[in-house]
Parts: sequence; C-alpha cells; structure tokens
Amino acid sequence: MENKEEAVYEPIIKAFIDELNRAYECDNTIPSRLISYLLGIRDFYKVVAIDNKQLTEFQSFNLRGELNKDGKKNKATLLIPKADLPTEIISLRFKPNSKNTAELYLNNGWSLSFRIHNASTIVEPSLKFDIQFLGVPANIITVNCSWR
Repeated sequence: MENKEEAVYEPIIKAFIDELNRAYECDNTIPSRLISYLLGIRDFYKVVAIDNKQLTEFQSFNLRGELNKDGKKNKATLLIPKADLPTEIISLRFKPNSKNTAELYLNNGWSLSFRIHNASTIVEPSLKFDIQFLGVPANIITVNCSWR
C-alpha cells in the first residue's frame, strides 16, 4: 500500500474522534472515566530514570487521595495534593500536519495524544494506539533527583 496514513490511519483516527465526541455528548463523565481507565484504579508514584540527563523523576498520581497517608505510628511528612480528574473535553482534533495522531485537551490540566501505528511496513491486524500524556495537572507533584 503506497500511503497507509491516508488510506488506513486517517480514517481510523477520524472514526475515533467522532466516536469519542458522540460518547461525550451522551455521557459527560467520559473525560474522568477515560483518565481513570488509562491510569488505573489505584493512586501511584511514577519513577522514571532519564539517563541522558542523569536524573530520576518521581511523579505522584494522587487522584483518589490514597498517597502518603498517616501511618499508625508515624505522621506523613509531606502532603501530596489530590489531583482533579477532568470533567470536560476542551478540544479533540487531529494533531497539526498529522494523519495518524489525535490530540485530546481536557480541563484541569490534562492533555493526551493518541497515535495509531504499526511497526511493520505493511498494514496488518496489529495496529495499536500509542497514548502519551502531553500535560498533567500542576498539582501532580514532580520531583527530579540528580544522580550527582
């Protein structure tokens, strides 16, 4: 296939955008449910080693208020604020100059990209979304620790 982006990826992304918009019109809880689905049912800390910068990044995803609670013997030494889930779709569109990526902008600081791709040079039934967070709320605390 000469141009799989136009023939396959673009129609799939368009159908995804149309379906998400249709679902949101019927159910305004879609934004919060989508983020909850993507992040899971438990609050967590995300730890990422960034080798080229020689640092480790810690992020707190405290969506339900489960992180850093007082213990039976010790009080929490740091307050981890609860992040607000989104309640509204601000924008859902193709990424500019792209035929295989949609960008979703939500309120409360959330934004994501959905890129459909295939590692092969031919189109086969293994197409998948690569979902990346473009933005998270400011109250998701990020701490960077240098290796030096």
